[in-house]
Amino acid sequence: MVCDCVKRFRSMAEERRSKASRNLEIDLPRRLESFADAMRLGAVQLVARQLLRAGIFRASLDLNGSRNIHIESAADAVSRVVASSTRVGASKLKKFVYEHWADVVGQATFVNPKDVLPKRLRNRERLSETFGGYIERSLDAAERMLDQLEVLEKRLPVWKSFVRGADVPRIEPVMDYHDSEM
Repeated sequence: MVCDCVKRFRSMAEERRSKASRNLEIDLPRRLESFADAMRLGAVQLVARQLLRAGIFRASLDLNGSRNIHIESAADAVSRVVASSTRVGASKLKKFVYEHWADVVGQATFVNPKDVLPKRLRNRERLSETFGGYIERSLDAAERMLDQLEVLEKRLPVWKSFVRGADVPRIEPVMDYHDSEM
């Protein structure tokens, strides 16, 4: 003879088990894919922003250190900076600029050249060295972020397989209410 409490408990347990199973099979992979897309987009935007910063320094250097830079000229300077780079990772940056040019231009709404450029230049004779250092630092940051994006792309299949391989949780009763006396 089975009590109504036990039937109710079993139905609740089975309902929660099926909900957990559905969560593992449908919801979690979809969430993981959304998370991966957001991570990719964020990494692309960060790389694009660093490249745009390098373009701002290049455009300012072309204008002899002027702070009156149009963002369009800075965006055009990005391709010049990447094309003239002799860095080890320059090919990755060139490929990124080619594939994600719209993202680089899109970051212009978030980057103000006057906020990026130094407020005052103390030594105009060393302008090329100073801005060259700023350009290199921005390119270094862009390369690091590209490397992190590659690592993320390698880890995503592992995360997905982990989610697919997860077991549905078991539900086991811990106590029988009928056995306890108050």
